[in-house]
Amino acid sequence: MTRKTAIENLRGVFVPAVTPFNRRGEVDLALFRENVQRYTGIGLGGVVVAGSTGEAPFLTERERLQLVETARKIVRPPELLIASTGLESTLLTLRLSREAVASGADILLVITPNYYKARMDSAALQAYYRTVADGVRRPIVMYNIPQFTGIRMTPEVIGVLSHHPNIVGLKESSGDIGYLRKILRAVRPGFRVMTGSPMIFLDALRAGAAGGVLGQSGLVPHICVGIYDAVMNRQLKVARDLQRRLTILTQNTAVPFGVSGVKLAVELCGYHGGSPRAPLLPLSPSQRRQVAEAIRQACHGLDA
Repeated sequence: MTRKTAIENLRGVFVPAVTPFNRRGEVDLALFRENVQRYTGIGLGGVVVAGSTGEAPFLTERERLQLVETARKIVRPPELLIASTGLESTLLTLRLSREAVASGADILLVITPNYYKARMDSAALQAYYRTVADGVRRPIVMYNIPQFTGIRMTPEVIGVLSHHPNIVGLKESSGDIGYLRKILRAVRPGFRVMTGSPMIFLDALRAGAAGGVLGQSGLVPHICVGIYDAVMNRQLKVARDLQRRLTILTQNTAVPFGVSGVKLAVELCGYHGGSPRAPLLPLSPSQRRQVAEAIRQACHGLDA
């Protein structure tokens, strides 16, 4: 896929794939492959590998690349393969990003460095993203998730970076619709802002977002794609009903239980989820019942 085509196709719903592990705690590429195969050809914009839902902080660089290589054999144009490659140093991020490109990634998702968060001011973040974007041959999507990193990029900094020719988008996962609207006003025309928050997906689309990278699309892709399609077709009543269902799921999976809740929900919906990697813990029986009931409520009356 050409760079131009990749940027043009950066819209719609993208699934941040979970990373299944076997009983020894190792990445199970066979189960991962089966999930990715089921996500192709159903209306999704593509697959994100080794993101937050994929437990990126717990994966080695080699494991991330194995996931990219595995997904690359399955994901075909016009669907995109997006690889999460952000690490703490510019040097390591550049190295992993280049290796991900060599392994077949169409676009790179790069989270804000955050360990030395007190020093990650506007100047440091701009220098970081410009250096990474200058040093790779594939487009960059910045990743802002302040609830995990403690770093909240300002709309002004995002607006400045949006003019870099190789920084083509932003995944904004704060869940703050007012903040997202400020970002949309600050960036250049054509810059792709994607929400990572299922709770505000409909509002984000109506505000001008290009789509979403939604953990719940890994278990109910038909609901997430349905919201996007309904908005594109101006079927607001349909979009609102589907958003209500998506909100029920999110409030009872990702919000209280994080990745552990999403992976269980993925499993209960017939995909391969399994347990998270330690130190995250699987859910208790009562928590499992809460997730199962949310799936039942959200999907009641819908054709999968």
